[in-house]
Amino acid sequence: MIKIFYRVTVLFLIILFIQPNSYAFITVLGKGDASLCYQSAKTGTGGVTAVNTCLSAINDISLTQKDLYATYVNLGIIYNNSKRPDNAIEYLNKGLEYDDTEPESLLSLGNSFYLKKNYEKAIELYDQSLSRGLNDISAVYFNKGLVYERLSNVDLAIKFYKKAVELKPKYYDYFEKRARLQRSGKWAN
Repeated sequence: MIKIFYRVTVLFLIILFIQPNSYAFITVLGKGDASLCYQSAKTGTGGVTAVNTCLSAINDISLTQKDLYATYVNLGIIYNNSKRPDNAIEYLNKGLEYDDTEPESLLSLGNSFYLKKNYEKAIELYDQSLSRGLNDISAVYFNKGLVYERLSNVDLAIKFYKKAVELKPKYYDYFEKRARLQRSGKWAN
């Protein structure tokens, strides 16, 4: 019984912390599909149900312009969570059309290109999200750390990870749990 509990716990941690990027989802209030889409993006959900909920929200004619474009971005995040960056790019590009969602769209587009292993483009988009006024700059530093780690530039990866942790100490927990999983052989890059 303890062995099963241990395996379930490790699996949960892997699922929880394997999330490869930080996202800047956009809040949509209310009780409709747009709000459910936001909740799915916020919790890192992917899959058909989350996508269909977002698509239903996009077709809701009562959505405000702000909520419509926020839903485009949130749907892009969900597609990234589902490892479907090409679908994500389609909706994140729509998010670029509205000033209030542009910084978050750029960050998430960077994540799409990270998933496509186009690391130079990812860094370019992360930097653009900063210059356009992204609120959560720790997400940019964390994601740039991931890119530089993939490029085997450990010094730059550490530099950006440290900046991310300074701004958002919760990232430290991620690295601590990641190290434990690596030591146990449960972490796969």
